[in-house]
Amino acid sequence: MDARPLVVGIDARELAGRPTGTGRYLRNLIRHWRDTGDRLYCYFNGPPALDPVLDHPAIRKRPLGDGCARGIVWQETLVPQAAREDGLDVFFSPAYSCPLSLRVPRVTAVHDLSFYAHPQDFAFADALRRRALVGPSLHASRLVPVCSDFTRRELARLFPDLADRARHVPLGPDDDLPAPPPRPEARKRLGLAGPFVVTVGAVLNRRCAPELLRAAARLVRRHPGLVLDVVGENRTHPRLDLGAMVASLGLGGRVRLSGFVEDEALADRYAAADAAVFLSEYEGFGLPALEAAARGVPLVVSRAPSLGEVFRDAALLVDPRDETAVAVALDRVLTDEALRAPLVEAGRALAARHSWAEAARRTRDALREAAGR
Repeated sequence: MDARPLVVGIDARELAGRPTGTGRYLRNLIRHWRDTGDRLYCYFNGPPALDPVLDHPAIRKRPLGDGCARGIVWQETLVPQAAREDGLDVFFSPAYSCPLSLRVPRVTAVHDLSFYAHPQDFAFADALRRRALVGPSLHASRLVPVCSDFTRRELARLFPDLADRARHVPLGPDDDLPAPPPRPEARKRLGLAGPFVVTVGAVLNRRCAPELLRAAARLVRRHPGLVLDVVGENRTHPRLDLGAMVASLGLGGRVRLSGFVEDEALADRYAAADAAVFLSEYEGFGLPALEAAARGVPLVVSRAPSLGEVFRDAALLVDPRDETAVAVALDRVLTDEALRAPLVEAGRALAARHSWAEAARRTRDALREAAGR
């Protein structure tokens, strides 16, 4: 095998702005790739991200254009030109689509295929654009890293001719987040006196926010001091008025709609939490659930894949559309120490079996394979 370092081009746009799931995924891969001896060119649409992970001799931050180019124009005109100038061996796209006009081997990661399975979660034009790009991009890619066996099966179902290109690369836990603060300190900063339940991730229709809010309304009858914190931007389509739902259920002061929070604030929430809940009818992996488990927070998750598969031995599983079952499961986690302690232990053990270093190694192996190394 050719052991020479790789010259890797990376679509780094997800690191700009406020990185969420895909940005966190890419940041962790780059964090481990920096010390492999490879040369990494991180391409941005406009100014590069101000991320300390990128401040490394192995990384060159490449702003392409002034940030005004539309995504597909940026991909198909500016990236290929930069790739020729930089002498790339391989190009990595962290999510779904890659430059089709690029003349170097490509590797494109897929986290889920929700825009096929749940197109109603997207504006019509957005869903159409995603479906129009993902098929050609995956066919143009030599390999396709997938984060769960469920996503591998979805890829094989929708694109059977691409099944042999899939490479299963599970995600890592929480080691890129700030160290956990002491629980009393975190609870004081958040102004908590009673039980604290957290859910993390962009709010999408398939993630069953109305059912969770109705479950919270049931819970506060038994736990008057309970606080539910919904962490993540509201990206529902059609848009749900979560504030109006909270008010109509009489949950003012009991539900916090925090939106996007920075890493330090997220670490506070995991440290303060008595339970974490993740309800979704369709999920590629469930990175926030793994982060919560790594920090000793007991989990209640949807039994639907992939949450019900990845976390089946480390969480209480529920029907995400059954608000009564969700409320009962959360009440058990909050009150039954004989249940709670094993859930915490199982969650930590599951998280310990995942590693960003291993995810980076497997993905780099895919890059080398695609490049013919």
